[in-house]
Amino acid sequence: MKITIAHLPNEEQAADAIKRAICCTLGNVKVKESDRHAPFKHTYITTRKPETDCDAKGNT
Repeated sequence: MKITIAHLPNEEQAADAIKRAICCTLGNVKVKESDRHAPFKHTYITTRKPETDCDAKGNT
């Protein structure tokens, strides 16, 4: 799962609150932050790949 949060600098507190809530709920996530596309700042949240996927080959 990939989640992107795009926000302006004055929305930093709300974006941080959302990021903390998502990280606490999902647990093992990877977070990357970027300010490459001014004036917006972006936070990219990616969940880690699960160890096993029972439905990947149709096996249950």
